[in-house]
Amino acid sequence: MKIKVPNIEFTCFKDGLCDIYSEDEEGNKNYKFRGLGFENRVLGFVRHYAAKAAQVKTDAVIRIPKLQGIDIHDTLEIKNLGKYDIELVQDIFDSNPLSIDLTLRQLEMFEVKSNE
Repeated sequence: MKIKVPNIEFTCFKDGLCDIYSEDEEGNKNYKFRGLGFENRVLGFVRHYAAKAAQVKTDAVIRIPKLQGIDIHDTLEIKNLGKYDIELVQDIFDSNPLSIDLTLRQLEMFEVKSNE
């Protein structure tokens, strides 16, 4: 008898670190998570054009560990890359560990310094 194993994707969140926070009316940052590991995901055609049809601009998709308290329109900051607005939060149930995909819209880019 052959035992069926579900198709589970193993994720290691090795592509970088990010901070997630919300801001109040005065611009004060309320950090939810700092130094959170993430994995870059492919922004596919279906997601890209579905967002365009809904008049939402998407610049990137990343995967993070499943955590509570992340909301759309929180700000996500990746050191040396920029700040992003979280447009969509999707729970991923076929990964180990359980994960969340975040669809991001870039707010501002950081200046990359060269060593000349």
